[in-house]
Amino acid sequence: MKNEIVLAEPFLDGSAVALIKNGIIEDFFADFISSQNHLVGTIFVGEVDRVSKGLNSSFIKLPDAKTGFLRGNKALNSGDKILLQSTHFTPIDKAIVVTQNISFKGRYIILTSKNKRISFSKIIKDKNRRLELLELVENFGDSRIKNVGIIFRSICLDSSSKKILKDLSEQLLKHHNVFNSKLNSICQLVKAPNALQKAYIEWNNFDDQHITKEKGCFDDFSIWEQILELKKKMVNLPSGGNLIIEKTQAFVAIDINTAKNNSLSSAFKVNVEAIKEIPRQLRLRGLGGKIIIEMGPLLKKYRKKIEEILLYNSLSSDKLRIAGWTNLGNLELEKPRERFPLSNFEFDQIEKNLNE
Repeated sequence: MKNEIVLAEPFLDGSAVALIKNGIIEDFFADFISSQNHLVGTIFVGEVDRVSKGLNSSFIKLPDAKTGFLRGNKALNSGDKILLQSTHFTPIDKAIVVTQNISFKGRYIILTSKNKRISFSKIIKDKNRRLELLELVENFGDSRIKNVGIIFRSICLDSSSKKILKDLSEQLLKHHNVFNSKLNSICQLVKAPNALQKAYIEWNNFDDQHITKEKGCFDDFSIWEQILELKKKMVNLPSGGNLIIEKTQAFVAIDINTAKNNSLSSAFKVNVEAIKEIPRQLRLRGLGGKIIIEMGPLLKKYRKKIEEILLYNSLSSDKLRIAGWTNLGNLELEKPRERFPLSNFEFDQIEKNLNE
């Protein structure tokens, strides 16, 4: 992407990687020492502990004495060993949300285990391109492809067949290894991707030609200083207004405060600045779930424009969904809890790393 670069440098026992646009950090992954539950994407062998008919769900024994929460209880009994995958971030004191619909996410394709259809990113609209991708599947010389569903990701729009087929083969091998595992005991089969792997999967411009990998490269753009700014609840906006971002147990609350000039035109300007910045702040802070935005003064006729600006400034990986507007004029959003939420525990690791 234009004016974007990727930087990666050693961090603790792993890596930290940042997506930079015009000198500003747009996205970030790091291999923190985890204080949280298993990360999204981890695949386990679990054992059904108990089935709750009232909740239509099951509680699952997982590795490290953790508990999983599985919605739906059809054909499950206590003691059953089953394959599971974590789907959402969950706090350390909550059960890990898991699914039996295991997927394998690559840079170009996603394999699904239950839905065995072939589908495409909504970015791939051209019929001829879709037919070309379908031909790749039809001519693929591996019978195991009949046992999976395939989602072609947006990057397939203009990627070479060679790269797509290589990714397809790699994900098929992972699928084969997992579904041919012996379900003898509770264990972790597949770790969640590390920071570099996440960046490779999520960022279209992540490749050896556009990435700088060297110790200290973050210093050129004050990346760590930008990340440490995320400790603050307040985010200042160019025209003098600000955002206040607070995470509660139930939802994320965002308050848009306008500048001293409280005219409708001034307030609209602040609202636009805030809406442009909110997807980035949620992404970097690792916040998801239900999000409620208290707007500055805003006429109803501008609500559609605000929604368009919000989605335009979101990345596809944000998966932001507009739920609607409340009677009081608050904008409600939903975003999967797939990100690692930054807390003082992670900020302390950054500061320790900087001081070493």
